[in-house]
Amino acid sequence: MTKTSLQNCTIVVTRPTGQAEKLIDILENAGATVVHFPVIEITAMPEQERLLEQARQLGTYDIAIFISRNAAIYGIALLQQDGWPEYTQIAAIGNGTAQQLQSLGYRANIISSTTANSEGLLAEPLMNSVKGKRILIVRGQGGREKLAESLRSRGAKIDYFECYKRSCPSINADVLSQLWDRNSMHGIILTSAEGLKNLYQMVSKNDLPRLNSTLLYVISSTMVELCGKLGYKLTPVLLPSAHDEDVLESVTEQCAVKTP
Repeated sequence: MTKTSLQNCTIVVTRPTGQAEKLIDILENAGATVVHFPVIEITAMPEQERLLEQARQLGTYDIAIFISRNAAIYGIALLQQDGWPEYTQIAAIGNGTAQQLQSLGYRANIISSTTANSEGLLAEPLMNSVKGKRILIVRGQGGREKLAESLRSRGAKIDYFECYKRSCPSINADVLSQLWDRNSMHGIILTSAEGLKNLYQMVSKNDLPRLNSTLLYVISSTMVELCGKLGYKLTPVLLPSAHDEDVLESVTEQCAVKTP
């Protein structure tokens, strides 16, 4: 990838603060102008003592499922107090989550290999033999119930370990308006359905038509469908995954400037 591959291409990265730097560096190294506009704010759950008490019971679970990078970051910080129990397997939704766990010193025994979502993990053979097993789902506050419901239908006993919360940042969206005014917005990268919804809340009503005609990069078919429900007028770019390299490749295919 040459330094000029994305020359004159301006891309908005919406990952939370503290989790966007690597992607920003990769895009900038390819020549892009990058604007960081976080659409989700991630904070630790305040009830730390309750969570620490729950963490002490980790060894009673057969499997701990980490649903995201944030689940790995915030969950491991609490669950590793006395080391990891020998007989508690680790499952990760998506390679990104598995890589985050590995960076923290933990190897996932089960990884969703097809798609980075609940459906992908449920399709893994090892998740079909869970009758009578105790499973801990490490996640943020709230979220989809499909994973827990499906595992319960297979005979598993499910508990949640909600170690962080998500909120919509209170930041001004004027920076996006200015990009649209200059006709220099070439795409917005979104990596969660909640972030997509937040973006539509954060943008002013006057800018909604411009958002609806801006190229959006998303990571799931669920997000593609959500775009249509929110009034989006184009066909979003469905990224192969949220990996930085996959994002770079897709952005390059869409808006690379070919130089002589």
